Amino acid sequence: MKKIVLSAFFACLATLAFAQVEEDTTGSTMAQPVRKPVEFAWEQEEVGPFSEPISYVYQRNADVMYYHTIWRQIDLREKMNHPLYFPQETRGTWRSMAQVIFDALDVQNTERTDALPIYSDEYCTIPMSREDVKASLVEIKRTEQIDPDTYEVIGEIEYPEPFTASQVLLYRVKEIWFFDKKRSVLDVRILELEPMIEYEKETNSGEPRPGEEEEEAVGAIKSKKRVGFILYDELRPYLAKQEVYNPKNNAQRISLDDLMTWKREFSSYIYQEQNVYNNRQIDEYMANARDQRIESERITEKIRKFEHDLWEF
Repeated sequence: MKKIVLSAFFACLATLAFAQVEEDTTGSTMAQPVRKPVEFAWEQEEVGPFSEPISYVYQRNADVMYYHTIWRQIDLREKMNHPLYFPQETRGTWRSMAQVIFDALDVQNTERTDALPIYSDEYCTIPMSREDVKASLVEIKRTEQIDPDTYEVIGEIEYPEPFTASQVLLYRVKEIWFFDKKRSVLDVRILELEPMIEYEKETNSGEPRPGEEEEEAVGAIKSKKRVGFILYDELRPYLAKQEVYNPKNNAQRISLDDLMTWKREFSSYIYQEQNVYNNRQIDEYMANARDQRIESERITEKIRKFEHDLWEF
């Protein structure tokens, strides 16, 4: 009987040891977290439905009696837009909107098939390959190549440097305003979103690459890089899972999807509207910045007046 018990004991001990060795050899060598980020003095409960985007009201095509498509730009340097920009680096469960997009793209994992797709055209019909997306998120830099014997410069070496989420300073948003005669409301839906990376180039060598816009700056050349177009309905599930800082009451948290889709608590200006001139932008027919802002406000007022003129008082 003792032999049977001892045999069972050593068999269990060997199994545990083998399992421990297998876990150590197949696991990551990086330091793993032992718990969720500690941010509260009480236990945080899972809220469930909060992680799912709220569905739109069903819209019938025959009920749309008026619609107008506009393009607006969100500058994250404005104080009202800071909840979308900060934190610049992930801190606990807090992430910026750009970091949420970068994590959803997951360009480092080339084998992932369920990553957020990104498109090369504004109508979101031509998806970019994983290699093209990865190439659009790096900057090619140059450094001098020095001969180790003579210490003379013998050429240049190119190396890629990935862009960070903190370098996304602008968002271009395409949205459609429409009037639903069944509900008697003027509603808005965001169609697509385009992140814009702004960075300083080392030298003004050569022409801007595709998707880049350059402008002169003191001591450097500021360049804007277009990453690609993101279909907003495909981005919403990722935004709904990320809480955003609420400056009015931090205990009453909202998601990025709530802030962008329903509350629309961001500052922006219209830089283009749908028109007969093949969608020309405002700066193409108005050079002065003050006149461009006035034109942007005129378009906003035109949409507001349409709804106002439908009613009689």
